[in-house]
Amino acid sequence: MKRYLISLTFLLSILIPALPAGAEEKEPLFVPRLVKIQSEAELVDLESEGVDVLRRRGDILLCLFPNTPTRSGKTDFRKARSITPTLDESVRHFDAGSIQSGTAVGIPYTGKDVVVGLCDIGIDPLHPTFIDADGKSRIKRVVQYVEQDGIRLQLDGDDEYRRWVTDNPDKYHATHVCGILAGGGAGTPYVGIAPGAEIVATVSTLTEVGLLAGVEDIIDYAKEVGKPAVINISVGSYTGPHDGSSLFSQYLDMCADDAIIVMSAGNEGNQLNTLISEFTSDRTEISFRLGNRAWNQYRMYGATDIWSGTSAPLSISLGLYDTNEKKVVEWLEPFCLTGEESRSYTWGGTEAAPDDFPFKGELEAVGYVDPENGRHCTSLMYEFMADETASDGPWARYVLAVKAVGEPGGDVEVYADGTYTRLTALSGNPVPTTERTISDLACGFNVISVGMYGNRDSVPLSNPESTGGEVYLEPTGYEKGATVRHSSYGTLRDSRVLPLTVAPGATIMSAFSQPFFTAYPSHPHLSMGGTTWLDESGTSMSSPYVAGYIATWLEAVPTLTVHDVKRIIAESNRLDISEPDDPHNGNGYFDPVGGLKLALHYAGIESIETPGGQLSPNDHVEVYDIAGMKRYAGAASGLSGIEKGLYVVKTTRGVRKMILPQ
Repeated sequence: MKRYLISLTFLLSILIPALPAGAEEKEPLFVPRLVKIQSEAELVDLESEGVDVLRRRGDILLCLFPNTPTRSGKTDFRKARSITPTLDESVRHFDAGSIQSGTAVGIPYTGKDVVVGLCDIGIDPLHPTFIDADGKSRIKRVVQYVEQDGIRLQLDGDDEYRRWVTDNPDKYHATHVCGILAGGGAGTPYVGIAPGAEIVATVSTLTEVGLLAGVEDIIDYAKEVGKPAVINISVGSYTGPHDGSSLFSQYLDMCADDAIIVMSAGNEGNQLNTLISEFTSDRTEISFRLGNRAWNQYRMYGATDIWSGTSAPLSISLGLYDTNEKKVVEWLEPFCLTGEESRSYTWGGTEAAPDDFPFKGELEAVGYVDPENGRHCTSLMYEFMADETASDGPWARYVLAVKAVGEPGGDVEVYADGTYTRLTALSGNPVPTTERTISDLACGFNVISVGMYGNRDSVPLSNPESTGGEVYLEPTGYEKGATVRHSSYGTLRDSRVLPLTVAPGATIMSAFSQPFFTAYPSHPHLSMGGTTWLDESGTSMSSPYVAGYIATWLEAVPTLTVHDVKRIIAESNRLDISEPDDPHNGNGYFDPVGGLKLALHYAGIESIETPGGQLSPNDHVEVYDIAGMKRYAGAASGLSGIEKGLYVVKTTRGVRKMILPQ
């Protein structure tokens, strides 16, 4: 078989969450991968070998490979990576609610004639917040992918939704995100940002292939109905090159030709997941420890990428750090991996090996030069347990240390997956920081990356001990309108500052999946309007807020491109905030109203609040929408039947912009 260029950014067990102790893991039938081909003959070869090519843009393919054993007898998972799912009050910030009410620019915008989509997990398409006045779901289509089983299921309409119910009763993330994006509120205050929009929801097991295929499904629907689209992706991954060169970022950048794509920045802004350093004549090596998110440090499970700034590989050594002695007590023989070589360690076997550490489990290292950016990467993948307790506390005595050695003038970037792994300093070495904790998925050039600030300081919840359904307020721990430290951020190698904007995300009240509540009725929630709601915090919540308002901009100016939107956001971002220089705040706070006015301004539409001038009934007029489509020609007396909106009106006395009907 030819050696195709496959995305080498890693993740763990095919992106399915870790199973409970004692659960049996199902062997996947397919392995989802992004593949870059060099010729059409390679596509023919792939298909002849049983590879299912789901989608294609340019030379990048979304593939499902049959799961066959590798030469080592184990399934090769190293080419996937970890992806995790990163309103009543929020519309008060910067008077955002005036867009929906119509007081901002003289006409209300709710996302009408715009398609909003999301790629997520845990959708409840029949939640009351998505039901319209006719009793039908405003979610026009649901597409579900089960990538590992090679399944694509398309559902259209309420009857199919009732039989299907949900993709995953153990998840509610998509329902909550979609409620923020476009929920109708079901008679409660928790109305989404674009309640007039059409909704398409795609769900998957959150592989890169499943997410990108979902993006294509949303674009397909928008093209079918002839409407502009905004797509929200509230997930994150913290390994990867963080330079926009990954196949995922390249593919998503191409999709931005057909839809505005909004991506959450991530929720690792207060975690020590990155280490960025230069090699000098005085320092040609750096060392650090791998730690997990648990306090006792017994189980290590996850991934860490070590990137060189050039194609020159770094020499890597594994070490054993003793918490009793507070130092590395042993370093193994260094290795330098090139040409997609790998190095495996198995600890705790029946026979001791020279490189045995007091662990039980495995570590694999894979080295390669990424063809998309010309930089060398060593990816570490591991799952092992420490088997000895420290003398001064109930935690693991030994943890794993890593050393990287390079040439003076070079540099190194270390990215832990964040979900499971963090970095810890070793004495005398550069200290891991929160810099560049931005999700690698949000580093593309044509995506709108969104961080978060505090939205509210308390949330309403139902009292589970009350039979009368009383509601109490629970403090959130966040300050309204204030920086949130775990909102991810970073300045990239090319000096781009991300996220592009920051919006309310901590804490947002939105829809709570009914199947999830049925399965877990004791989960904290609010009962209101005959259904369930809950609060959630994260950039997963701030990105649909921004996506919803971009939908209102598209309603006003349907011809906006992603480049227009990026410019509008950059020029309207608010810096009159409490901590404008805090790097967590990226390029400033999102201003929905200021952005809408700029969008209208750049479309050549001015003086909307006072359009001025009355038409006489007998005036001959030609009426065009702001996308340039002719909507009416004839006497002005016939304008009463035109749908209310902003139009370009040509008369014998000239051309002007007007709100019609008057």
